[in-house]
Amino acid sequence: MDDFLNTRTSAFFWWCLPLAIGFATGLLGNHPTLVAMVWCACLAWMGAGCVLNAVRCRRLHCYIAGPVFILGAIAEGLVSTGMRIFGSHAVSNIAGATLILALLSFIPEMLWGRYAGR
Repeated sequence: MDDFLNTRTSAFFWWCLPLAIGFATGLLGNHPTLVAMVWCACLAWMGAGCVLNAVRCRRLHCYIAGPVFILGAIAEGLVSTGMRIFGSHAVSNIAGATLILALLSFIPEMLWGRYAGR
């Protein structure tokens, strides 16, 4: 099975490392544009990992989480350009909502199995 989540190295590279980088942006202080740019890159990175994993092994979670991460990256990208349509706490709200939705995407695997079409 070519599932990225089956090996620690690939799981670390695709998801743990970008999460650590994203959470480390809390150390940047009050620079919402920079924080949004970092989260945009991190969410896009995780989204790419999920999309590639969905193509490689048809992991059900990745079919759901990939687009969620990509949409979160787009929203953070909009915030980083100065769009304030998401409110004053947009950066943290978008990152938090994206991560919660990605975690919730494991529920269908519990109900229907880990891999689609098997």
